[in-house]
Amino acid sequence: MREFKRHLYRLYLTAGAPSLETVVDAIAGDDTLPGAPGKDTVHRIIGGTRLPGLHDVQAVAAVLARASGAPETDAVVARTQALWIEAKEDPGPPPRTVEDWGPFPLGVHRALADDDGGPDGPTPYIARTHDKALRERLRHAAQGGQAVLALLVGQSSTGKTRAVYEAVRSELPSWPVLVPQSPRDLVGWIATDSIDARTVIWLGEAQRQLTGPSGEKAARALGQLLGSVKPLAVLGTLWPEYARALTSRAAGSTDRHFDARALIEAHRAEIRVPDHLGEALDEVRGTAVRDARVRAALRAAELQSSIERPQVIQQLTGGPALVRRYEAGPGNSFSEIEHALVTAAVDARRLGHASALSRELLAKVVIGYLPTTARVTHDSSSLDTAISSLCSQDAVSLSALIPVRGAPGLGPPDGYHPADYLDQAVRRSRAHLGPPEQLWEAAVAHARTVDDLRALGQAAQDRLCIDQAAQLYRRAIEQGGEGARPALTLLLESTGDRLGAETAAEGSGPAWTALAAAREDALDGEGALACYERAVLAGQEQAWAALARLREETGDRIAADDTAQRAARAGHAGAWLALARLRERAGDVAAARAAYVQAACAGEPWGLMGHARLDAAAGDRAAAESAYREAAASGVGAAYAQLVNLRWEDGDPAGAESAAKQAGQARDAEAWTVLARLRREAGDIEGSVNALTLAAHGGATSALARLARVCEENGDRAGAECHARKAAGQGDAEAWVVLTRLREAAGRHEEADTAARAAARAGETSACTHLVRLREAAGDRVGAERAAVEAAAHGDPEAWAVLARVRERMNDRNGSEHALAQAVEAGSVGVWTAVGWVREQRGDTEGAERAYRAATAVGDVNAWSALARFCEGQGDTRRAAEFYQTAVAAGDAGAWEGLQRLNRGSARPR
Repeated sequence: MREFKRHLYRLYLTAGAPSLETVVDAIAGDDTLPGAPGKDTVHRIIGGTRLPGLHDVQAVAAVLARASGAPETDAVVARTQALWIEAKEDPGPPPRTVEDWGPFPLGVHRALADDDGGPDGPTPYIARTHDKALRERLRHAAQGGQAVLALLVGQSSTGKTRAVYEAVRSELPSWPVLVPQSPRDLVGWIATDSIDARTVIWLGEAQRQLTGPSGEKAARALGQLLGSVKPLAVLGTLWPEYARALTSRAAGSTDRHFDARALIEAHRAEIRVPDHLGEALDEVRGTAVRDARVRAALRAAELQSSIERPQVIQQLTGGPALVRRYEAGPGNSFSEIEHALVTAAVDARRLGHASALSRELLAKVVIGYLPTTARVTHDSSSLDTAISSLCSQDAVSLSALIPVRGAPGLGPPDGYHPADYLDQAVRRSRAHLGPPEQLWEAAVAHARTVDDLRALGQAAQDRLCIDQAAQLYRRAIEQGGEGARPALTLLLESTGDRLGAETAAEGSGPAWTALAAAREDALDGEGALACYERAVLAGQEQAWAALARLREETGDRIAADDTAQRAARAGHAGAWLALARLRERAGDVAAARAAYVQAACAGEPWGLMGHARLDAAAGDRAAAESAYREAAASGVGAAYAQLVNLRWEDGDPAGAESAAKQAGQARDAEAWTVLARLRREAGDIEGSVNALTLAAHGGATSALARLARVCEENGDRAGAECHARKAAGQGDAEAWVVLTRLREAAGRHEEADTAARAAARAGETSACTHLVRLREAAGDRVGAERAAVEAAAHGDPEAWAVLARVRERMNDRNGSEHALAQAVEAGSVGVWTAVGWVREQRGDTEGAERAYRAATAVGDVNAWSALARFCEGQGDTRRAAEFYQTAVAAGDAGAWEGLQRLNRGSARPR
């Protein structure tokens, strides 16, 4: 079926994507064709998911073949018929649209039943601002043929998954929806070319795909898919803490999410979802008249929170009530064993066990969460009774544990997840706590997947549980997870076990490469060289360049050249390229030129780019021109942009334009943006606009932001907004940010507000944050708070956090703490720590400590180290040691250095 549908869609594209009316008219005008499909039938044949009638298919195939200019229409029709027969005989599981799936299998939370038993389906849907942004992106996929990535970021139970479900129902109802169960599923589908155009990839909770040991592979695979398959929609949700982890990198820390961050930033994927209904609250009150579930949730929300921001959606799923039951402690709403099971399940999830938790794992780990008196039982089924009780959903609250079945077919559950809302609340309250020993032991014995083992191993390592981390990594390797081998290797190396590290690395190119880099960082050049050699022997391609570079840096140029030659003979020209760049930076132009030539001869087109750059710098423009043209012909798109620059500098604007046109024909629009900049610098505004327009037509969304700027500066506000809307529709809201800045600088504050709101709707709230800074500095407190409210309404509390810091620096303590309260209510975790640092810098030690303690109370793990450093600076080493130890237990491995300073000579914890 997949091959059949792909064949039809390729026919349609090859024919120039004619309108449905054109196809229907062509069939009606040819009496020799079988079948007489109408417009709806033709639409289903080309884009539907089910097998159509043979005669209708033959007619459509014949018309499309003729329109494409195929020399033998009969052969195309015969091929179509053969594929139809194969699909008829072995259709496989039918593709499922979003309606086929239904809301609940895709992760939409059920609303609690009202007292009368009421309907079981979803409540009436009420669209909010983020729905507009998401649906606009999906329209660009459906109508503009684009590949889009959208991740809705918000707290648990705020309507993220329902928003995705409703958006797909509205904009992509006929597209099949694929739901990968793990990063391995996703990577496998992409590697085997199993995902066709006009498909929705439903990531669900995207942290399960993008974090953990296989997250980077999944991110790279998604990047390739989005670049090669169009139209396509990749959709998912994220909690804010996961979004921060994926998109930010603390200075000096290991960059664990480089590819995921690049993917999210490249596609401007984040769309913020607030934790309240905002302006839609009035519509909710109208819905409450008709739906008893909404009416009960609204009543509960208004009792539990402020009237301005009642958390109605959360109440619909029973989340707050469930958290209150848990917070009442064991022996109240939950028995001791039930409470311990929930705590154990949340701890396992927050430490990295992404897949469903097996009964065996829960049975082993729960012991560590129970006092000795509660472990006594006279009923062998007490654990199963407790699990069953936690899984039952009643009219008061949702299940604390969600049962799932990963095994084929129907049957009892084989695993459990903690309920999302409860999970998020409990993990925040326990973020600073290390787990009991039994969790690591249970994971070694019963963790579900290799990725779970690796992630838990990293969590143990971060908490300096070295022996437990090694056991988890070894168990992952035993189960086929070779990706854990580099982690085990580096762990053993860090403990001084060099022989153990080399034994662990045996046969693994990535492990030898990681070990080489570690020894190079430790200034062990000979040890690094030996490891890079072992990496090369183990088939690690990247090690060739590192080996050549290290030999060059140690002054052995002959050995470096020999390494590069060996690499080239093995098919890896990158070593010559690495040497060329190294020698160019060292100022040895002749040697760099020779290495670039060697790289080019070995098949590395970027060697031509380096050679051309040196030729241009030496004044040999003809040679540079020739090398750039050859690089462009070899597929290096950036060569066209360099040609544009080169010809412009030589006084040949027509030649520069010719190079940009060639780039456009090669589907590289960047050369047009370079030409636009050069023309603008020369004062040719009209020519610059024309070039930017061509760049935008060629797919360079950044050109739309520049066009918006030019139009705004020339007084064409309608044109500026038109280009900004187009850019936002293609996933780049930068144009609205540009307009916000320009309008605010010109004093047109209302228009700046309008642009900032549009930027926020398109997923870019930095425009609001910019307004906060400018207006607060100008004394416009009302305007500053209005901008902060707008950012928070789109799910991003950063503007409130910025306002708090600005006011703190201005000695406005009351204003700062008002902004702090708003930021925390909107979901910011790190704001108190940031304000504590400001107070500390200003010498307010009492206020700084109060801020750091407030940060720990809202679940900011980083606050413990900040509090420890503060106490250490105050000379209070006893409390500093306690706080450093808490930070280590929370997973901040860097806190160990502070602890070492305070406890010289103490044994490293095992």
